[in-house]
Amino acid sequence: MGSRPGGGSSGPDLGWLTYGRAHDLLSSLDGTLVTFSRSDDVRLSEVAEHLVRRGGKRVRPALLFTAAGAASRVGAPAPGAGSESAAEDADLLTAAAAIELLHVAALYHDDVMDRADMRRGASTVNALRGDAEALTAGTFLFARAIRMLVELDGRLAGWAGQSALALALGQLQEAENAYNVGHRLDSYIQIAARKTAALFELSCRVGARLAGAGRETADALGLYGRGLGLAFQAADDTLDITAEGGLGKRPGIDLREGVYGLPVLLALQRKTAEADRLRRILERDALDEAAQAEVRDLVIAAGGVAGAVKVAHRYGQEAVAQIAVLADSDAKESLIRLPQYVVLRRH
Repeated sequence: MGSRPGGGSSGPDLGWLTYGRAHDLLSSLDGTLVTFSRSDDVRLSEVAEHLVRRGGKRVRPALLFTAAGAASRVGAPAPGAGSESAAEDADLLTAAAAIELLHVAALYHDDVMDRADMRRGASTVNALRGDAEALTAGTFLFARAIRMLVELDGRLAGWAGQSALALALGQLQEAENAYNVGHRLDSYIQIAARKTAALFELSCRVGARLAGAGRETADALGLYGRGLGLAFQAADDTLDITAEGGLGKRPGIDLREGVYGLPVLLALQRKTAEADRLRRILERDALDEAAQAEVRDLVIAAGGVAGAVKVAHRYGQEAVAQIAVLADSDAKESLIRLPQYVVLRRH
């Protein structure tokens, strides 16, 4: 169920982003990320920077910048705090880099748990250097991100700590349900909310706070981020079934590791011959490539992928409904466009 940042080092696809200031800030983000990934220990720096330098979608930083822009246009600004100029570029960049480092740290840990050998078009750190170095790098990046936020705003660090806890709980819950053909949908949603939506919600809330927004606006953006994260995960799960290759992380790895995403769980709920056959295959001790291919075919035939796409659309629509209170702006328009981009992405 882990998110699959793709695209290698060629840069993110930001066709949804019409907010110019976010583009400007993103152009400075990679340098900020590399700076904060460095350690006095050269070897640790190399490991920590490995995935940062591979690029990625940068959805969370872009979301933070855009949420800040949208929040600054809602209602009367607080004295010295509510306008766009009050959220200094340096603070926005620091906060966005911290949240991206939390995400990267989680990917290091995820790759160890999944025994993944590819990420963003390159070998994972655990494949290159072993689990110990990958876990150490992940822990270092978690600590670095929290320290960055503490120095910026203690409340932001508190929120980030809660999100990190949610990530850990989600990872544990996912591991507990490995190879579970009876995995309940409500448990799946809880895992997705913890592992994926938590950082989307954090990005929106941090952006709103740095823009000086009031509680109503921050809550609306936070709920938007949560819905967007759930849509993102539902859509991401379909890629493990439908992708033909070219992803940063190979398609089918979740199936092989017994992590059954939304399309699989929806297919298993059907009272059909395909669902019965799917259950029998998944109950085997191991899946070879032929079995994985048959599973993907069965999931598609049983309507699992189509059902997951519908769920992703619904969460995206619910997310957009949360920001109806925001004034019209390029930033808000970007937030409206983003859920559709998330659902339709195929890379």
